[in-house]
Amino acid sequence: MDLKTFVANETVLYELSHAMNSDTFPHAIIIDGAAGTGKKTLADIIARYCVCLSDGEKPCGHCPGCLKALHGTHTDIFIADGNTPGALAIDAIRKIRSDAYIVPNEAPKKVYEILDCDKIQAAAQNALLKILEEPPKNVVFVLTVTSANMLLQTVRSRSRIYTLYPPAPEQAAQFLRELYPDKDSEELLSAARLTDGNIGKAIQTIESGSEEAKALADEIMAAVTTKREYDLLLLTSRLSAGREFASSVLDFMLEDVGECIRASVGLPTNLKAAQDIAAKLSPKRVYKLADNIENAKNVLKSNVNLNFFGTWLCAVLKSVVSG
Repeated sequence: MDLKTFVANETVLYELSHAMNSDTFPHAIIIDGAAGTGKKTLADIIARYCVCLSDGEKPCGHCPGCLKALHGTHTDIFIADGNTPGALAIDAIRKIRSDAYIVPNEAPKKVYEILDCDKIQAAAQNALLKILEEPPKNVVFVLTVTSANMLLQTVRSRSRIYTLYPPAPEQAAQFLRELYPDKDSEELLSAARLTDGNIGKAIQTIESGSEEAKALADEIMAAVTTKREYDLLLLTSRLSAGREFASSVLDFMLEDVGECIRASVGLPTNLKAAQDIAAKLSPKRVYKLADNIENAKNVLKSNVNLNFFGTWLCAVLKSVVSG
């Protein structure tokens, strides 16, 4: 995949393409956007550009540098994933900082993909800032995060920020047809519409067969801030259908909360429930809502009676709003 095949986000792609072709490529990039909008995909494209050995358009996709990158074996591409415990701790960032001063092994540039920076601590960011202020030659840092506002202003000011948005559902469905040529077009369009064009979430919905879980998650989130507690109780009681189904609903609810966080810091979101919750709850309460859903996932893993789980979850969600 290259910039030409990346869906939507024409302005971002134009700016990146111009930077690639005019020798003005930034040394530090922040890619922000909701889960499923392609942050990791775009970070990988940038990494392949950095290590491509072609004299023509980059990434070419067939030179030794591109092939090693595609297979995850390139020694000049370093990936630190925030979902891996300790990957973004201050000691890990200091190690990245020291390694960055070592010249590339075989590529024109050395690239560090620092992924899912949503919870990176301020101390680790400050450690990274030292190298962003005076970066070594031929080193590129690519950070991905749900919202750039979660990073220190000093880090943001030394980076180029690119914000990704999902395409229109019809455009997303067209992309999905290329991935799933054997699936019914109406099913793919339904998944695209259900996820507001978010391709990553649509793929998750298709592959897990979780359209019902996604729909219920959205309904529960929409009911959280209403005064009709009985409506919320009716929705959460449907989690008794099965432990796997309930777990899938909670996963989708966490993704919705991610949209709430984006809305609470002024970034656009297509999810109506996220807009409503962000308008009624402080960012602190939105984060508490995320913590409570995470806790609910842990409770679900225990031997909790599913007939009571929905009632308990209803009370927990309402406590965030009323408390």
